Formats: sequence, C-alpha cells, structure tokens
Amino acid sequence: MRANALYFPYITLPDDAWTVKSLLYWDKLSSIVPMDHMRRPEQMNGFMRELLSEGLVEPVIPAAYIRRLERFDDSFITLIEHRLKWLRPRTPELPSRHTSTRIHAEKLGEIPRFLVEVGLAKEVDWPWYDVETTTATMFMSYLAACLGAIPEVNATPVTNKMTFAAGLQARPRSSARDLHRQKAREVVLQHLLPTPTGPVQLDKLLRFKSQYGHLLPPLRARIEAHCVYVATLPNADDRIGANEAFLRNCKSDIAEIEDAMRPSFGSVALGALVPLCGAGLTLQATDSGNVTAYAGAALSLAGAAYQAINSIRGNRASMNRPLAYVAHAQRMLAKN
Repeated sequence: MRANALYFPYITLPDDAWTVKSLLYWDKLSSIVPMDHMRRPEQMNGFMRELLSEGLVEPVIPAAYIRRLERFDDSFITLIEHRLKWLRPRTPELPSRHTSTRIHAEKLGEIPRFLVEVGLAKEVDWPWYDVETTTATMFMSYLAACLGAIPEVNATPVTNKMTFAAGLQARPRSSARDLHRQKAREVVLQHLLPTPTGPVQLDKLLRFKSQYGHLLPPLRARIEAHCVYVATLPNADDRIGANEAFLRNCKSDIAEIEDAMRPSFGSVALGALVPLCGAGLTLQATDSGNVTAYAGAALSLAGAAYQAINSIRGNRASMNRPLAYVAHAQRMLAKN
C-alpha cells in the first residue's frame, strides 16, 4: 500500500472531516491542479489555497506528466469507442449532455477533440469543456490512476465520491485470500483510525503532523502486515480471533496517538478511513503477449488505465501493479 494519496475528482479538497482524516492518515496528500490555477490561485477557495501554502497538500499538474504516458490518449479513446459500440444497439440516442460535468482541458490531453466529435463534450469557455457525466466520471478516475502511477507522484487515488471510486474496479476474479485481506483491513481501520471530533485549524494540524507524524506510518505498516497474515488463515473463527488480538495489541499505539492529538484537537473519536470494497483494487497484470486477454482488458476502465500506466517512459510495469486504493469516509465525525 502506498504511503501517499492523490485526491480526485475535484481540484479543491472538501473543507470537512474527510480531508482532515486523509491528512492524518497519509504521509502526503496531493490534488490534481491545472497550471493556470497555480498562476491564478484566486480561482481556488481560501481553504484550498491555505492547504497549498502550508504544504499540507501538494499540487500535481497534469501537463507535467501526461506526455510521459505514451498511451494516455489512445487507451481512453479506445475505451470510449467500445462503450459507444456497446450502447448504440441498446439505446436509440447517445448519452445526453444534459447531465454534464465541467472539466479543465489541461487534464484531457488530446482527448477533448475526440469527445467533441462523438458528441460527448462541448467546449464552453476555454480551457473548460462540458463532458457527458458518465464519461467525465470515467475520465477523472482514469486520470487519477495514471498520474498516481508516475514515480514522482507515487500515490494512491482517493476520493470522497463513491461514484468515481466505482469506475476503477477491474472486477477481476478475486481469490478468497484477497477477499479476506480486504475484510480484515476494513475491520481494523474502522476501529483504529483516530480523528478529531471538532473543527481543526490548519496551523494546528500542520504542527501536529510535524511533531507526531512519525506515529502514523508505522501503524499503517502494521495494519497492512496484519491483513496479509489474516488472509492466510483458512478458518473464519481464526480470522476473527486474529483481528481481535491485533486490535488489543494496538491499544498502546492508539493511546499514544490520542495523547498526542488531545492538546491540539481536544476530544478524539475513532473513525474509519476505509478503502473502497474494504481495501485495495489491484489490477491483475495483463500479459500483453496474449492478444485476447490484452484486448479484453482494454474494454474496462481499469484495463485502459493499466495500458496507459504500462506505457510510462522508463518505468517498469511491475512497479505499477497496485492500481488504486480509493479511500472513503464511512461516517461523519461527531460534532461538538
């Protein structure tokens, strides 16, 4: 599991508990920010500008990386072409642009021209396009997966919007071991992740991470190691017992983190920052020598992302197999 996270689908992170929990759980949190927003930061709200100026969030500028993905345009265009071929016999009309999402052109590479030609997008006010919502959802998920795999970014795509997270599912035939590992991670994170219950000033959060940030990565590593172990246990009762024992053993770690947080945040609640489907969507490596398998993979969003990631210049595909963990806040923090 990567230690860094890349937020999507929006430029600006939400000013709520989800962002606070994400800042606490990940070593580094990034967001996809077009170059013109960096040049004219007034386009972003005050909360996002403060996150960037304080160094709590790092901007990932698409234009700096997309050119390194040689199949970035082709893989997504092929995906949309297959989707349109599938839709035409089943629906009399193409998806309507009446439900559209506005996307910045810097994020699209050469894709806007194609989307306009097939009736899925319309230029409204350069550099913005109105893109048919399902297509826009697929693209933002695809973009986050591709950018997260760039070595300099090296981040897990995370979102607070389940609609976007669903697009990254490759729906492979998961083994029982994969399923048990996912369930174990969900159980553990539901019980262990500490989060503040009240509003948090960013300067306090920055000070807390500077002083106590070293406590969280080791805990995260322990959680991952535990989940791998639990997945090897064949008996359900053994898995339950292992989870209970692990939670007991972690009490000292949690107590230390809570003690560190109280001076900065006041009361603390144990919440969950749970990856979608319990944890970790790993796209199985597709053998590019197998034409049938390779073509089949291209029909899914995850397959398109895998092909684009596999085309990163100077990078080995084996370094990019973890396609995405998508984090979602399961419940809101209690208000003071």
